[in-house]
Amino acid sequence: MPLPQPPEPLPMERHITIGVAGHVDHGKTSLVRCLTGIDTDRHPEEKRRGLSLEAGIACWPRPNGIMAAFVDVPGHRDFLKNTVRGLQGVDLAVLVVAADDGVMPQTREHLDILTFFQIAEGFVVMSKTDCVDPETLELAELEIMELTAGTFLEGKPIVRFSAVNGHGKDEVFGHLDNSLGKFRGKAQDKPFRLWIDQVRSFGGIGTVVSGTVLSGTVNNNDEIRILPGDICSRVRSLEGHGRQVEEAVAGQRIGVNLHRVGIAEISRGMCLVHPGGYSAVNRCNVTIRTLPHAGATIKDRQKVKVYLGTAVCTATVKIIDPPHKEITGPAFAQFQFMRPAVVAPGDHFVVAPLNRNTIIAGGTALELGEEKLREANRNPLAERLNALQDAHFDNYLEQLCRLHPGEPFTPRQVAKRTAWGEDTVQQYIAEGVRAGRLAALPDGGIVRQSDIEDFAHRFVALLVDAFHRQPEREPMQVREIMDQCRPSCAQKLAQRIVEDLCQRGGWVKEKGGIRPADFKLRLPEDLQVVAVALQRYAGEQGIRPFSAEFFAKKSGKSFTLRQVQRALDFSCKTDEMIRLKNDRYLTRAAMAEIKNKIAAWIARYGEFHLRDCQEVLDFNRGLGQPVLEYLDDTRFTIRIGEGRRLAGDPLHRAA
Repeated sequence: MPLPQPPEPLPMERHITIGVAGHVDHGKTSLVRCLTGIDTDRHPEEKRRGLSLEAGIACWPRPNGIMAAFVDVPGHRDFLKNTVRGLQGVDLAVLVVAADDGVMPQTREHLDILTFFQIAEGFVVMSKTDCVDPETLELAELEIMELTAGTFLEGKPIVRFSAVNGHGKDEVFGHLDNSLGKFRGKAQDKPFRLWIDQVRSFGGIGTVVSGTVLSGTVNNNDEIRILPGDICSRVRSLEGHGRQVEEAVAGQRIGVNLHRVGIAEISRGMCLVHPGGYSAVNRCNVTIRTLPHAGATIKDRQKVKVYLGTAVCTATVKIIDPPHKEITGPAFAQFQFMRPAVVAPGDHFVVAPLNRNTIIAGGTALELGEEKLREANRNPLAERLNALQDAHFDNYLEQLCRLHPGEPFTPRQVAKRTAWGEDTVQQYIAEGVRAGRLAALPDGGIVRQSDIEDFAHRFVALLVDAFHRQPEREPMQVREIMDQCRPSCAQKLAQRIVEDLCQRGGWVKEKGGIRPADFKLRLPEDLQVVAVALQRYAGEQGIRPFSAEFFAKKSGKSFTLRQVQRALDFSCKTDEMIRLKNDRYLTRAAMAEIKNKIAAWIARYGEFHLRDCQEVLDFNRGLGQPVLEYLDDTRFTIRIGEGRRLAGDPLHRAA
């Protein structure tokens, strides 16, 4: 369930962006010029044609410290891309409708874009009121009310305005200031991100990109990544509202002078981020809704244009839920991008067909992840997105853990997948740990308590079976358990489960592994005859080492080499036999006799050399060397040069 969030204090200086939208030639540029004194049509081609080709910016600082900026977007359908680029990231909207034309196609389309971008505040300006009579004004107002019904502009003021005589100007000012006072500004606690909407080059300065800071802050000399493409750079300088600044914050319109980046390397639609903050992805899961009045649907696996920030991406739409062949209303879907795209959970988008400049759908990115949509995971994926959309953390986590059982997650990983902030995720997790639903691992990873219990049962079954099939085996290592367990789990989780099993009793850790607490080495019945024969043969050999291969050949029995080796391994584990480095074996009694002989020689002559093996033990150098190395390794003797001396009193040495 969602946790209540305390209200954030209002910052001293806030940066607010006002989007001015509407049909071509409805007076958007004239409205901005009348309010600010700035003409946003600055290009010669715009002057010649008498219409906006790109989004124009006009700064509008307010006496209360709010730094506002108008974004005047093109109204012609041929420049839809620039319209969407201008409206992304705006905080409030002014929809301009000419009284003499009324509602036109781009009026409706711009309102759709603003709705999909979830703009919550704004009002309508009915322009050119000086061109019509009162009756036409009333009809135009009724048409606007019909258009805005069911949208965020329903019930909002409709201001009658004329750029010719200035009628309604003060009323527009009043509504703007009233709306601006309601905003807290964009999120500064999230990583820095800026969509590039202008790229220019200046002599002696270099490449400068412009855009609105969508989240976070950026400072001079910050390291920067340009996505997609992962171009590394540094901020040489920042300019905001015509002056040099040391820092830019969320919502602020800025120009960024980039270090050692050529103008040919970057373009509109790319994104500036801090290293590690965001990354380009190949797919994302979204909620999407088509427009009934657009007269178009989206078919499963259809390729479309997705407008994300200032980028235009080609993507294949795969419908998740409802599982139909086309989208005719609200639905969950997966975008599979033709090229990596910069997306963050919570980003809003609009969709157009590949062959037309018209908006047919829009929605919000819900989740990032590399999980491809398949028929087998369609329903779990839909349930997870439902939980995410409804802000039910426990349900979302349940579905996520089902997708990756045994894989611990961190709050940062969940926050990067979803629109929940890392602090919010940590609060949810802390609540789950207190309630016993979640458990924290030593490295900070989080798992469900039910997953720990499930894997503990699997581990116990594997251990019981392993020691039943191979009673003489060594303790089972954690890596071996992980390799045999299906599905597998992460090593940190496996170590936690092994620790829990040992604390509960019934199991103990030994030699870096785990074994039953009541476990006793037992020789399997099929090896008992082999062991008896080995003991007899070893006794006959006396102090002379022998190999498994030699015994298998000379025993006169039908013992396989594997049987002999297993019997010898068992005898070594029970300390009845000793294995030398050359894979030859001796009994404990034989080694005790060798020690006594060597100790007596050293007591008489002071040192024991390899050449003395022939006289004392009747060994050649090949047999004697491994025996002497064993005595050194067990600290019975100490090698000094070519000779060996006793490491201690031999009378107190156990065999």
